[in-house]
Parts: sequence; structure tokens; C-alpha cells
Amino acid sequence: MEATQVCVSSIPSPSSRAPTRTILSILGSNSLSLYQIKQIHAQILRRGLADDNHFISALAKRCAECSLCSLGYALQVFDQTTRPNAFIWNAVIRGCLHKDAPREAIFLYYKMVAQDYVPNKYTLPIVFKACCVAGAVEEGEQIHTHVLKLGLWRDGHIQSAAIQMYASCRRVREARRLLDQCPESDVVSWNAMIDGYLKQGELEAAKELFEQMPCSRSTGSWNAMISGYAKCGMIESARELFDDIPEKDDVSWSAMIDGYVQNGLFERALEVFQQMQNKGIPPSRFVLPSVLSACANLGALDQGRWVHAYVERNSMQLDAVGWTALVDMYAKCGCLPMALQVFENITRKEVFTWNALIHGLAMHGHADAATKMFLRMQNEKITPDGITFLGVLNACAHAGLVEEGFHYFNTMKRNYKIKPTIEHYGCMVDLLGRAGRLDEAEDFISSMPIKANASVWGALLGACRIHGNVELGGKVGKILLELEPENSGRYALLSNIYAAAGRWDDVSMVRKLMKDRGIKTVPGYSLIHLNGMIHKFVTGDGSHPQKKEIYLMLDDILKKLKLAGHLPIASQVLLDMEEEEKESALCYHSEKLAIAFAILSTAPGTPIRIAKNLRVCEDCHSATKLISHVYKREIIVRDRVRYHCFRDGRCTCKDFW
Repeated sequence: MEATQVCVSSIPSPSSRAPTRTILSILGSNSLSLYQIKQIHAQILRRGLADDNHFISALAKRCAECSLCSLGYALQVFDQTTRPNAFIWNAVIRGCLHKDAPREAIFLYYKMVAQDYVPNKYTLPIVFKACCVAGAVEEGEQIHTHVLKLGLWRDGHIQSAAIQMYASCRRVREARRLLDQCPESDVVSWNAMIDGYLKQGELEAAKELFEQMPCSRSTGSWNAMISGYAKCGMIESARELFDDIPEKDDVSWSAMIDGYVQNGLFERALEVFQQMQNKGIPPSRFVLPSVLSACANLGALDQGRWVHAYVERNSMQLDAVGWTALVDMYAKCGCLPMALQVFENITRKEVFTWNALIHGLAMHGHADAATKMFLRMQNEKITPDGITFLGVLNACAHAGLVEEGFHYFNTMKRNYKIKPTIEHYGCMVDLLGRAGRLDEAEDFISSMPIKANASVWGALLGACRIHGNVELGGKVGKILLELEPENSGRYALLSNIYAAAGRWDDVSMVRKLMKDRGIKTVPGYSLIHLNGMIHKFVTGDGSHPQKKEIYLMLDDILKKLKLAGHLPIASQVLLDMEEEEKESALCYHSEKLAIAFAILSTAPGTPIRIAKNLRVCEDCHSATKLISHVYKREIIVRDRVRYHCFRDGRCTCKDFW
């Protein structure tokens, strides 16, 4: 770099031939810094070389292609070019596209035509792609007409670009007509057409076209179909294609893994990833965010750590999405110190990176840390978005910080002009409800400028259960059963509210309504990862191969808890039965079985991590606190909405959840 600077600063006088060779040679380098580019620009101006089209054109091309140059600076240099040829126009138009300014690229094309410069076969594919990115189908149609006038339509690359433009803009009829008119269309055009059908939800048309492709159809076509089926929820059809694909590439594996993640089948996503590893296929940086998402949702910390180690071992250059997925994984797997460490090591943090950490801190109940991170985000001139405020409001809700929550809610509207969404209003209802201010929560719903949805009413119903408000709970529950008649969780929560109050006739009424409507309850389960395997437990589970040892260990745990003074909270059994039966039922909740298995299967002192699909019950919460003290274990439990970190008889939620 220093040698280049010396060359630039020691350019000979313009009277000799040396300046042309030296400057043009330097501008041909791909390793120039922004400082060096500006230094060359200054030399060109100072030595009166700006009128020489060779110099200014070469500089304009370098500015357009350089990621360090702003678009404004690149265009400023280009405007100084007196006689740009098609090559320079193409470079600058392409530069606009690379700098995420597709509209500017289209405008430059119009400017090129208006100034009587003739585009060539390399110009049009770039401009069609700009129309794709910008969703500018009307402009694309005009350019298509211009292509016909220029007599360039026979070029295969232009045909392919036009088909892709129409297909990506959801104009599938026009795209298909072009495809049928171009018998020699390349595989890119076919894939674009298939993708266009899939984006429109026209699965049968996509499948028909896929089957019409030559026997030598590309792997990309298979991958497009796999992704399309997965996005439409047809995951088994996607898997059939995946299994039949003649030759899988890393995109094939990524499409299948991502498809399972999109459909909430996280265990199957990790199974496919394991198959990929077994076949010796190195995972690319594009598949890793999906794998990390699966790990995050399952609480699969060991698998997530393996991915992190793989990235470091192979010096992989993850983008902001990849690093954010790693932060999110550690946070959701209950390993906040590592989430913070990864976050601090990211050189370029996007707003969604900050959001991932703030949401992670909120889930763990660290409201103070979450709000401090928000303030640091502001200090570093990162503009928060609506998702940022959702994390901050959730943090306040889980810590009972009502006044602080309203402060941030008002700041979002007043200082950042962010219009609250239904999710933000739901957070505020949850904030008031958890704090026991149920009347205020109901009034808040009445004053909302948008109609409350099931999520908002659900937050209030949850608060009614926490605080035992049967009357309001019954009222809200009926609203919810009308809004979401198929949601089994709403019936279960309303039934639990009635059961906790001993109103068994109302419990029977809710259960009869479920039966009449054919609604099935979602069974609660707890997951624990050990030695690369996922172990799943449900209440009273007898399916585990080590069930005998697990139940013996659980009996031992319960004896020690009893000696330590633990009394089962029988009110948590929401069935009409005798107290002794209730106590027996409490003993075999899924998280207790998971804890027994972990104590049985791991060395003393090893942390225990459990993920639940439902909210932790009061009895299990009380018992787990005592287990952490008796067995000297840190126990991290992630329930449906937040984390509980039990250590030495206490929980980080401070019994507020």
C-alpha cells in the first residue's frame, strides 16, 4: 500500500508518456484504498488530465466497482467523463447495482439512451437485474421494448435476464410466454420460471415445468423445487425431492435444512445436518445460520458450540446474519456470557445483531442489562427499529418495570417516529398484566387505536391466570375462544383458571366445548441434550429406555427434597382429585423427569439445560430451586416465554414470571 502511495505522489509531469501508464496501471489495482483513489483523483485534476477520457473513465470505473467509495462520489466522478463509452456506462450501472441502488442503475440507463449512447448486449442484463431487485416491472417492460427496437433480442443472456425479471416480479404469464418463445433458453431461465411459479404459489405449474425440463436438468432446478415446496409447507414433498436428487450440492443440503427450520421441525433439520457431516460435505457459511437457528430453538448448545468451533477452525468469514445467528443461539441456549463474547467480537454490528442480544437479555430477565445495551446502541449511533423496542418492552414486562416500559413506549413514538404495531401493544398489556394492574390493562386495550387481536387478549388472559382473577379471565377467555376457536392453548388456559379456583363445573364446560369442536390439547414436554442426542420427556413418561433408573433417581430426589422441607403445591394439579393423588401427579412432571435423567447421566457439578414447550408450573419452579441447592447444580430451564436460571436455591426470575 505504501509503495502505491509513493507511485501516485511521484507522478511525472503530464508532458511525458509516463503519467498515462502509471496512473492507468495504478487504477487497475483491486487493492486501492479510498484514500488512494481520492489521491489519484486529486492528481488527475491538479495536472490537468481531467479532459483526457482515458484517465477519468478509468477512475469512474474504479470508483463504481470499489466497495469503499460512496455511490455519490462514484457518480460525481462519472459526471466528469466527457465521452464515456458503453464499457464505462456498464461499469457505473453495475456499480449502482452492487451498491444496492437499483433505481439509480435504471435511471442511468435512461440517461444513457437520452444522450444517444447505444447500449450493448452487456448493458441489458445488468439493467434487467436492476429491475428485478427494485421490483420495477413497468420499467422492465419499457426496457424489453427497447431491446426489441435495438435488435438484440436473440442474445441468450438478454432473454434469460428478461425472463428472470418478469418471473421475479410475479408476472409469470409474460415470463412463460418468453420462455416458450426462446427454445434455446438456458437452465437459468428455466430455474427463474420455476422460482416465479413458486413465489406465486402455483405449485402445480412449477412441478409441471420442472418435469418438462431435459433429463440433464440442473441441480439448481431441484434446489428451487425443494425450497418452494418447503416455503409452502409441503415439507414431505420437499424431502422426497431431496432424497431423489441425482447430485446434491451444498445448496441442496442448505435448502432442506432451512426448509425444516421454516416449518418448525428443528430436530429433523439437525438430523439432515448430521447426515451432511457423515458424508464428509463441508458446510458452507450459508447453511450455518439455519443450523444455528435449529440449535437455538432446541436448546442444543453442544451442537451450536460445534458450529462455532468449526467456523473458527476454518477461519470462515461469516456475514452479519451468520454472526447474529451465533449470538442468538448462545442466548437461547442459556449461555449469555458466550452470546456477549461473540457480540463484542463482531466488527460490524447491524441493527438486527443488537436486537438479538437485547431480546436474549430480556428472555433471561436481565432488564437492566437490556436497557443499558439499548442506551449503548444509541450512543454508537445505531438507529433502533420496532423490533428493538419489542425486546426492551419485553425486558420491562418480565421485570415488572411498568413506568420504565411506558417511558420506552413513548420514546419509540415521540423520538423515533415508530408507529406501534399490535405486538408493541401486546407487550404493554403484558407489562401491566404481569404487574397485577389488570384493570389498567383492560382500559389500555379499550384505548388502543387498532383492534386488539388474539395475542393482546392472550396476554391479558395469562395475567388473569397469574393473579387468579376468575371473573375477568372468564370474560377474556370467551373473547379468545371466538377469535381462535382452533387454538387448544386458549381452552387449556381458561380451564386452568377455573380449576385453580375450584370451579369444576366451568372446567367441565370448557372441556366439553373442546370435545364438541374436536380440539386436541398440546402435551407438555421437556427436552435435554446429552452426547449429541435429544432426549424428550412428557409427564408420566414411560418410553425412555432408561425409565427404570430415571424413576429410581427421581424417587431419591423427591426424598431429599422432602427432608429439605419441600411441600408439593397441590393447587398446580388442575384436576378434580384427592390431595394425595395431586401430590403424586406433581412428582412426574416432564421437567422433573428430565432433571432426574440429567443428574443420573452427568458428572456432579455439570450444568443442566432443559427446554420446555409450556410455561413452568409453580411447583416445578419451587422444586427446581431446591434441587439446585441440594445437588449443587446450575439448572437452566427455558420455558415458552423466558429463561429461569436456578443456582444455590434461587432463580434469576426472582419468582416473577
